[in-house]
Amino acid sequence: MVPLGVLVDCLDARRVPLNRAQRARRPGRVPYHGASGVAGYVDGALFDGPLVLLGEDSAPFFDPMRDVAFFHNGPLWAGNHVHVLRPRMGMDGRFMAHALNTVSFGAYVEGATRPKLTRMRMNSLPVPCPPLRRQHVIARLTDHHMDRIDRQLRELDAQATAADEYAQAIIHHAVLPDGAPWPGPVPARGAMRPVGSVFDIVGGGTPATGNAACWGDDVAWLTPADLPVGPPAWVGHGARSLSIAGLAACRATRVDAGALVVSTRAPVGRVGMTTVPAAVSQGCKALVPRGQDVDLRYAALLLRVAAPELRRRAGGSVFPEVDTVTLASLELCLPPLERQRAVAQKVWDVLDRQARQAYARGQLRAVLREYRPALRLACVNGHGA
Repeated sequence: MVPLGVLVDCLDARRVPLNRAQRARRPGRVPYHGASGVAGYVDGALFDGPLVLLGEDSAPFFDPMRDVAFFHNGPLWAGNHVHVLRPRMGMDGRFMAHALNTVSFGAYVEGATRPKLTRMRMNSLPVPCPPLRRQHVIARLTDHHMDRIDRQLRELDAQATAADEYAQAIIHHAVLPDGAPWPGPVPARGAMRPVGSVFDIVGGGTPATGNAACWGDDVAWLTPADLPVGPPAWVGHGARSLSIAGLAACRATRVDAGALVVSTRAPVGRVGMTTVPAAVSQGCKALVPRGQDVDLRYAALLLRVAAPELRRRAGGSVFPEVDTVTLASLELCLPPLERQRAVAQKVWDVLDRQARQAYARGQLRAVLREYRPALRLACVNGHGA
């Protein structure tokens, strides 16, 4: 193990920071490197050749799943949030970057809110230094493994994106067949009914966030952030819950399980279905069915597809918001109840299958993200080569 300062020349004095606006005025093909990787491209270079970039501040020093060191060969512009290092003779820059990504930085960075790796502390970082030929072998093997894992992670992300798009298409086609515009044609034996005639609309509120007595485990409380980003889903709790005193303080109303919750502010159009009695914040509306002539899951699909229409109708000078009157006037094209149930069941079968697939992808992604740093450490230490 050798101190990093013995193995590199530090070129930090040549760095020139450019903010986002300055980079936008200088479009080009030369990478602009920040603390966590390439942050954009500009029209000129400050550096060239094989370099190792090591985060100075604002880098993810304590996240083993993210890199803090990068190898770059070619023209480069670097800001002042990343150390620019040129490996000296006898050092492979690719190997050095991999080795630095295995270092535990806790004893070397300073600052609690904005960790910083000073040049003096950086120079003392311990780096393994096997013979150069061995470094080449380890770097080549580690590059291969990291590229393979990164490709697998990108493929999982692409599968998730495709699944989300497919789910949205399935939902849209189920309630608006043949690409019909909102609100769609009235089906045989169906009816066009405004939301306010099908549901009682209940608003919400938020108690004082600094009053601990308002918060507890008595009442489930939902905000827009607690509702699913994609297709509607059952929701049993939010990130926070209210006490009985908090419920009274914000004048919210607790509704029974089996209500729809629609986000009506920042953002508009998310939809969930409650599995427990719950209250909502002022960014949501709870919709309580008035009768037995609407299937909750079908109504949830309708309102999710109606999100663009709700956003179009939203008012507000600071951020878009849908008030109770606007939501109540939104017309829903409701087929007969048996048809609603059949369509909803068909869609939910697809959504349930996709949820299982999404869970499996999440498990595999977690394994790969843990495997990546462990495999790199094994390679750098010579066990994987």
